[in-house]
Amino acid sequence: MDAIEKRARELLAAEYLKGGAMPASVDIRAGRTNWPTQMAVNAIIAALTPPEGYVLVPLEPTEAMIDAYDESGDARIDWAMMIAARPEVKP
Repeated sequence: MDAIEKRARELLAAEYLKGGAMPASVDIRAGRTNWPTQMAVNAIIAALTPPEGYVLVPLEPTEAMIDAYDESGDARIDWAMMIAARPEVKP
């Protein structure tokens, strides 16, 4: 189970728990789902997944991203270097 699926399951399980369905919430977190629930998990995964060619970046550049900027004179190269230095998104 990757980080996005784990987050999707956590979000859906929290909603089930709010609705009073604790057993279903536990099953969702554990990866045990029936067909309709798995469809909901898949929809949440799709909503959490950046479109092709996009990545998540912090609102403010990190020190590593700033350090990667080298004022090459080519904005595309500088941007690519900064994006490559972005931190990984943790679940």
